[in-house]
Amino acid sequence: MSLKYSIIKTMFHIIPIQKMMAKPYDELIKMFHTTEAKPTIPELKDPELIFQTQTVENQPVLEISHKKKSDYLCIYVAGGGMLKYPKPSQAKDLISLAKETSRNMLLPYFPLAPEHDLIDALNMLYETYKMALMHYPAEKIAFLGGSSGAAMVLWLMSYINQQGEGVPMPGKIALSSPGSALTAEERKRAEELNRIDLIMSTTALDNIFGGMIGGKELPDELLYTSRGIYDGIKDVYLSYGGDEVFSAAAQSTAKKLESYGAKVTLEIAEGMYHTYALLSYVKEAMPGHRRLVAYLTVK
Repeated sequence: MSLKYSIIKTMFHIIPIQKMMAKPYDELIKMFHTTEAKPTIPELKDPELIFQTQTVENQPVLEISHKKKSDYLCIYVAGGGMLKYPKPSQAKDLISLAKETSRNMLLPYFPLAPEHDLIDALNMLYETYKMALMHYPAEKIAFLGGSSGAAMVLWLMSYINQQGEGVPMPGKIALSSPGSALTAEERKRAEELNRIDLIMSTTALDNIFGGMIGGKELPDELLYTSRGIYDGIKDVYLSYGGDEVFSAAAQSTAKKLESYGAKVTLEIAEGMYHTYALLSYVKEAMPGHRRLVAYLTVK
């Protein structure tokens, strides 16, 4: 283990991040100042790119396009449990991702809790995707998501199938640590991982997804990633850290996707933390990050 990773692990044991994230959802709303949050799109500049802002369902969508025309797109769904909008740094990170993958980028700022719930967010993402389909063929569109954003991508696929409007599935889906409600079998494994997860826990997972749902009764396919309706999905890259509770649903989610005919690449990286493939803070995380980017890169 690198010195940097050892220091980070020590810091996370000293600073009780896992305990903080396990607070009730209404306390998390206060901690993240969710009710006062506003979408903040930074001023972005790059000689090779064009930056624009669209509006979908009264919410902003950042669009990053190559000046040299690209027929490929990536829609990035950020995590955060509907507690916060994407940070300006996340928007800036899409500049390098656009260049590395040769894809244009969309970053939807979907609505937050408690005023809105998961269905509101999924509807906004659905409308964003339909907008994208007006300009790109489905097979050239990829979705990228991390944490709850990764789960929202899978729930969105079920949501699209629920609508029955014949909207085609995207060509690729790249997910880093999708969270989910847990079946009894998955929960047993997740509870074993509570002791080594630096950030999340089964309590945090339950509280956050309970808050996102907003008290609504939802069908299983919009709660469990391992029970989704995945008709039409072609290709998925699933990445989990081996030390995180979310990995308890990795195998069952992959099997469910495969049962619908999807090609699934599943990676559970030993010793790695939540969303390590997106947040590659240490050298141990870099190979997973490079694989995720390579998956999205236009060949």
